[in-house]
Amino acid sequence: MDNNGFSLTFGQLPSNYIERHEIAKKIESDFSLDFPSSHIYIISGVRGSGKTVLLTKVSKMIQKNSSRIIIDINPNREILSQIAAGLYEDKSLKNFFLEASFSISFKGFGLTIKGKEPVSNIKTVVEKLLKVARKNNKKVLLTIDEVSNNNFIKAFIHDFQSFLRDDYQIFLLMTGLYENVYSLQNNKNLTFLYRSPKINLKPLDLKLISLEYQKIFPNTDIETINKLANLTKGYAFAFQVTGLLFSKYNDIGKIYGELDDYLSIYVYDKIWESLPEGEKKILFCFDKDSLTTNEIISRTKLSSKTYSVYRERLIRRGILNGDKYGIIELTLPRFEIFIGKQIY
Repeated sequence: MDNNGFSLTFGQLPSNYIERHEIAKKIESDFSLDFPSSHIYIISGVRGSGKTVLLTKVSKMIQKNSSRIIIDINPNREILSQIAAGLYEDKSLKNFFLEASFSISFKGFGLTIKGKEPVSNIKTVVEKLLKVARKNNKKVLLTIDEVSNNNFIKAFIHDFQSFLRDDYQIFLLMTGLYENVYSLQNNKNLTFLYRSPKINLKPLDLKLISLEYQKIFPNTDIETINKLANLTKGYAFAFQVTGLLFSKYNDIGKIYGELDDYLSIYVYDKIWESLPEGEKKILFCFDKDSLTTNEIISRTKLSSKTYSVYRERLIRRGILNGDKYGIIELTLPRFEIFIGKQIY
């Protein structure tokens, strides 16, 4: 089938996607300043909301500048050695390291400098490499996708803060689920992160989705186009799946079953598994995509205080929307269908 450029591969920039241009430009511009307002940005949102795509977009924008070095970090491995390897192997710095007689052995994290004793402390290795980068007017961007509150990240954040105190031109762009970012920011030893800007991804604009679908399906009537857009509820992954399935069937009535399957297998199952029982109790009330506060409290028999705690957590996770007074809405498309299939 012709998929018209839609992709279900997470993190890949598909041919058709709705740009979050203002957010990407804000991060790119701030990281380009001599005195940026922040050296760290954290992108947070529910699974499938487009966090990784936005990180990839910003990274590609910054990569166009020849004075930038971009190193993608695996958050589940020791991080300073990844930074050292990324700096040492960067083509734009390679000649400068040769001139300085740098020789790195990554088996033992040894650094030998001409006329001096070898250095085995990996943090010292990174600092010496960063000095060469700074001397040659290179800025370093580290990208970490799907950060979690593990020992590798906690140790690295301490080191990153010390790099900033020493005025190294190093920047950090991270993505993460709400619960992981919240856990990391509220670690008593990582209050530095708490003050860092966090971008919570909101649903995409339905008008922009309609316009994009019109371009891709020019022979489809506007009523169907708008139904397709509304079906996504602005959810980035649903925009891709809905477009992919409409390319296959060219009939909106035929896509619902497969759409539910894709949403469940790719994202909803994982979202559901991560939820505490108290939050699931709230969600089990939803037999439609919106309910009043009174309906939820009546069905759950929870106190107003307990309900408010769970409600706020679900809003922060990006699963509920409480913008309308007295009404709570599901942000994820057809999530009420998925909930109805779960065991209470």
